[in-house]
Amino acid sequence: MKISIEEIGREFEEEIIVKCHEVNDDILKLISKLKTEKAVVLGYDGCNIHRIRISDVYYFEAVDNKVFIYCKDKVFESKQKLYELEEICQGKKFFRASKSTIINMTKVLSVRPSLSGRFEAKLDNGEKVVISRQFVPILKEMLGL
Repeated sequence: MKISIEEIGREFEEEIIVKCHEVNDDILKLISKLKTEKAVVLGYDGCNIHRIRISDVYYFEAVDNKVFIYCKDKVFESKQKLYELEEICQGKKFFRASKSTIINMTKVLSVRPSLSGRFEAKLDNGEKVVISRQFVPILKEMLGL
């Protein structure tokens, strides 16, 4: 595989061109990763504002008309609504797990059935997130079950 890099002036828009024989899963994963790494959301921690890469987010949760961004070991508040964050995360391995939660599927270690048709996802930071039963069929489809 040949890789070329061309430096351009600041007046030009940066672009990535992928030339391939066929668009396969590896190419799609590469493109998805490039898009995910670029995407950021703003998280508020008291008076501080943080730029958080989407790939660092474990999940988003809406509680009492506030939206929180859960990272590996820190929680930030978001000024954006959950549906706005869902739009930003579209096509980036995020999954609507309930009316109030969106999970980053790349951070999920395991899932298991829970009570009343719900599932529980264990994340790689040890947290557990409930997947409501109306979203379980979508999860099963994503996992190929």
